[in-house]
Amino acid sequence: MNVFVGGMDAECNEHVSEIIGLDGLHLLRGEECAEALNVRETFEAAGIRVIGGLYAHAGPTGMLSREAFEAVSSELLRRVKEHLHEIDAVYLKLHGASGVDGLDEVSGEHVLIDRLRSLVGRHMPIAVVQDPHGNITRAFAESVNIVRCYRESPHTDTVATGQIVARKLSDLMLHRRPMRPIVFKLPMLLGGEQSLSAEEPMRTVNRMLDEAEKDPRMFSCCFYVGYLSHDDDKLGAAVVVVPDRPEDEAFCRARGERIARAVWDLRGEFGFKGNFAPPEEAVVRTLAEGKRSAVITDLGDNCGAGAMGQQTELLRCMLKHWQGEKKVLFAGIRDVRAHAQLLGLPVGAEVSFDLGAGEDERSAPVHIEGTVVASGDEYKGYGNAVFMGRKVGEAVTVRVKGTLIDVLVLDTNLQYGHPYEFQRAGLDFHAYDVVVVKMGYLDTYLIPETRYHCMAVTDGPTAQEPQKFDFKRVYRPIWPLDEVKELRFIE
Repeated sequence: MNVFVGGMDAECNEHVSEIIGLDGLHLLRGEECAEALNVRETFEAAGIRVIGGLYAHAGPTGMLSREAFEAVSSELLRRVKEHLHEIDAVYLKLHGASGVDGLDEVSGEHVLIDRLRSLVGRHMPIAVVQDPHGNITRAFAESVNIVRCYRESPHTDTVATGQIVARKLSDLMLHRRPMRPIVFKLPMLLGGEQSLSAEEPMRTVNRMLDEAEKDPRMFSCCFYVGYLSHDDDKLGAAVVVVPDRPEDEAFCRARGERIARAVWDLRGEFGFKGNFAPPEEAVVRTLAEGKRSAVITDLGDNCGAGAMGQQTELLRCMLKHWQGEKKVLFAGIRDVRAHAQLLGLPVGAEVSFDLGAGEDERSAPVHIEGTVVASGDEYKGYGNAVFMGRKVGEAVTVRVKGTLIDVLVLDTNLQYGHPYEFQRAGLDFHAYDVVVVKMGYLDTYLIPETRYHCMAVTDGPTAQEPQKFDFKRVYRPIWPLDEVKELRFIE
């Protein structure tokens, strides 16, 4: 037996100006694709041969261009068609929030799945693994046989979840039976930073999912937080269950609805946890902590959710409140023009430049007089389960004159979430009292390195309060935009 594997993985934010073309996607084909998805051993253990197709990865970014999406869709489907005579199933890794500029349906995954089902016919098994910060619908579920998202945020279980789905697809391939997911789509909009798996109420939700899966009739059970950063009629949280056999549908439907209603009852408990504050207060509070390796995260400019990392608001706050006691690093701020001005200058060079894209007040330019103190690599995605990191450009760090404030200047949106990424830029994470990074919740690899963390609740393209965005296409009434007196699942 043979399984075709591939995917498309982009978390697309419509509130940034950048549109991502085909050159902004990292494309893996054939054997490279098969290796990157980390499921070969799982399938081969079941006696199933893996046929690598196409895996297109952009990570968190702006919207995909229509041309880029169509190119990926066409090539992926062409490769499926070339192997259609020998494959017995399809396994895909799809983010769930790959928004496409100019596509009426907005979400590329939903269009891709419809096209794939039309190509392979009604009965070939299709299994999909997704990010919980994607959006799923009943229509999507009707076109696949297995769909499951990660449990954890931060996503420490990406590889494990992919392998779970691969094992489940292997089981279905070896023991064929009718199988369709059931979706309980909730009229609620949640932000990713308001639903950390280590905090309540997600701990309770995940316990319910784990408990449900102990019953052999429940083939799979998961919860989608959903994605806020592009307007789409597919937005909203969801509980998804997959019955093991047709005769298990009644049990799984009842159990899934019970979990979905429990999530609905817990809706008021979703929110920011730990230390968080408005921008200025976050800076003042963190400077006062007196602990080396304190971190401020910039919620509204979170590169891990598609922002461009170009806002200067926290830098302006820091310059206002810094009093010469702490060594501070901003990692980093994206400004293509400023980066071009600094590129190639030696360490020790004195510089004078404006930093800030100037697209709005949040990215207003800040004039900097200073000295180049480090240079190195812009390094993306260290620890990524698929790519294990790669160099994407050159990084330059400037110390602001008369301060101990260093600013890492970039020409791309990077989330500095691992000490190794700092090292590649020529910097030592632990040499600083305070480090400001472009993320929301603190990423997995920085948690053990950080003694104090405060999330600055900045506005911007990755703000997490749904009320800050002008949604036109979402289901209404929907919480928390509306008062919802009675729960009705979205059809």
